[in-house]
Amino acid sequence: MRICVLLLILLAAPVSAGESIRIAVASNFKPTLEKITDPFLANTGIVITYSVAATGVLATQILHGAQYDIYFAADKEMPQRVVSEKGLPSSDTFCYARGKLVLAGGAGGLSAIANPQLSMAIANPATAPYGRAAMEVLARPEFTAGEGRKLVRGNSVAQAFQFWQSGAVNMALLPKALQPIDATDVPLDWYQPIEQFAVVLKHSAAVDEYLQWLRSDTVRNMITDAGYAPCS
Repeated sequence: MRICVLLLILLAAPVSAGESIRIAVASNFKPTLEKITDPFLANTGIVITYSVAATGVLATQILHGAQYDIYFAADKEMPQRVVSEKGLPSSDTFCYARGKLVLAGGAGGLSAIANPQLSMAIANPATAPYGRAAMEVLARPEFTAGEGRKLVRGNSVAQAFQFWQSGAVNMALLPKALQPIDATDVPLDWYQPIEQFAVVLKHSAAVDEYLQWLRSDTVRNMITDAGYAPCS
């Protein structure tokens, strides 16, 4: 059924083969964005290039003149700042997902966060929204005993994931969408909602065609299946 819907959408859309789209995307969303973009690329011939980093790092690049067409952030604040400082229409921002946090590692489940003997990796809270959410979780009263642990901050969620996957740390607080093995869901009310917004930085026929695909029910279902909650 989804394939039929995909074909109908793409056949109805104008073909912009040979055009290109430059996308800045937060690390947590890159694997999902590739999956939902592959069918679009196969049917349009449009070329897409990605720049991947933490949300705050990408925003700084954009505000200093980096040329992208679309910016997928992991929060709402950075796209709003970009819109404000670059004088873009507010209508060119939109929520595309709500992130979920999981604990990777920690055989005892979430209670393992209170164990100071278990090291932890998180994304840098100064530039990554998932890092800020992780700090909110670590600050909960029931985890006070774990404050003396070794806490490693990755430049992005992707690097925090690598720290855990390589065995450099015992645990990591990560986006569910990265699908770490045997991870435990962190309750959504333990941290501020991670509302992930995008902003269109430059319109073109290819960009508008891509936006039509992104707003389809097929893509919304793919984003949910990847481990995100729908926008509220």
